Amino acid sequence: MLPNHVLIIGPPNSGKLRIADLFLENDVKTTRSEIDEDSHSGIIQVTSLSTKYYTVSLKLMIDEYPSSRHKSSEDEDSIKELIEWKNEFFTHEADELREAIDGIIFTFNMNTGESNFLSNLLTQVDDIRARLEEDGNWNGFLAIIGTVPTGEGVELFKMDQIEDEVLTRGLEFINFEKSGTNEYRELVGKDRLKELLETHDWSNMELIRDDENKYQNSKIRKFSEMQTSLLNESDRNIDLEQMFSKINLARENASNLPQAEREKYAKEMVDEFMEFI
Repeated sequence: MLPNHVLIIGPPNSGKLRIADLFLENDVKTTRSEIDEDSHSGIIQVTSLSTKYYTVSLKLMIDEYPSSRHKSSEDEDSIKELIEWKNEFFTHEADELREAIDGIIFTFNMNTGESNFLSNLLTQVDDIRARLEEDGNWNGFLAIIGTVPTGEGVELFKMDQIEDEVLTRGLEFINFEKSGTNEYRELVGKDRLKELLETHDWSNMELIRDDENKYQNSKIRKFSEMQTSLLNESDRNIDLEQMFSKINLARENASNLPQAEREKYAKEMVDEFMEFI
């Protein structure tokens, strides 16, 4: 199965590897390239994501600015490095990379020093989103994830201010320090990130059948029943009402699935109906 690519980018100590670690909980086969102490740019993690409907192969690509951890850690310099990264990301040489990416996650440290860092970051993310949408064929997701270094805390009012600022830009904000649900019963934090990934319409996915043998046996049984019905003089009139009922049920089930998953489900249903008519 072809992998789906997700880019995770942010400055040092902004939680990129901790976000990637979420996949270690459910996929023991996850592999990660060697970590360079000088920079986390270029780290590749191959993993998978499964729901009760589908499974996907994921390639997490981690990038970092500044390009070296020995460079200045001033917020202003970090933004300049991000702008350089953005300009390179939109070069002709990066066309294939952009087309292959299903999602981009921007990380930042919520305890960052300068108050205008987030505003400058969002300005760049907004520009990246606009330019991706101009291409017309990009259906990926963008998310801003706020973290704090392990062992540190962040004040509640500051987290609320950060969330408000991100949301006013029309961007997805995830506070990585939270989990569970809020007062509106909406998933937040790590659980929201999992939900975002599980509900995304991935470019490459495989539908899951609970039991392939059970599926095939069911098809054989239905074919046998249909054949018996057609040969039986008393059952010459096929129950069209029952057939339409099955079609309506399949249509209702398909309406609850993502677009790519819906198309595959529809093809399976068409094949099944055609085999038994």
